[in-house]
Amino acid sequence: MQRPARVVGNGPAVSKVKSVSWDFYFWKTTTEEDPAVVADLLTEEQAECVVGDDAVLAFRSEVLRRWPGLANCIEPWHTDLPGTLPAGRTDVADRFVILTLRFGWVDQLALLALARAHGLLCYDPQVSQFA
Repeated sequence: MQRPARVVGNGPAVSKVKSVSWDFYFWKTTTEEDPAVVADLLTEEQAECVVGDDAVLAFRSEVLRRWPGLANCIEPWHTDLPGTLPAGRTDVADRFVILTLRFGWVDQLALLALARAHGLLCYDPQVSQFA
């Protein structure tokens, strides 16, 4: 099931909405042809459709080095998140990365370039296409 964009605010009124976020899904190789299906599976940490690769871990490491503030925005859990307890599966960090970014996050192009440099695909489920 695709996750809806998250809205954070102090009430239902639009004027009180403080931030909106969107998700990006990154992986290297998949056995599934439909990226929307892949994203839905990864949302549930059903990662058998994506192949583990060191490039995913290298990308993840570089993301956290460049943008340490994204540590609270990255999934799945991995040992590179010190001071946090495992949440969900602990054996799939080499298969995919999901980043939940706040609307207006300014380094989106640099993030996509970094993913490409690591040979990863980036799927944007909000527009149902690769970024």
